[in-house]
Amino acid sequence: MTDFKTTMVEQVAETAKKTLDAYLQQAKDAGVQNVDYTIEYGSPKDIIAHQAPEKLNADLIMIGATGLNAIERLLIGSVTEYVTRTANVDTLIVRAK
Repeated sequence: MTDFKTTMVEQVAETAKKTLDAYLQQAKDAGVQNVDYTIEYGSPKDIIAHQAPEKLNADLIMIGATGLNAIERLLIGSVTEYVTRTANVDTLIVRAK
């Protein structure tokens, strides 16, 4: 079972990396400078609201309002809600076009 879990984590991480690389290139093509990403493991709520701003010395969190489907809306929506309520820095919620 451990090998299966390890393989799944590696596959998810690789998919995330490919997706984020594409977004990174899109941002650079649009003229955004000094852009990067990180892949973290743990509770998204805690990482986004507390760990990442401290680690990156950020003064603003920009986060999406909802996901793409009902399940993602429930999960990501709850993350957005938690972040806006508990983060020690300003939060900007954005919606897709």
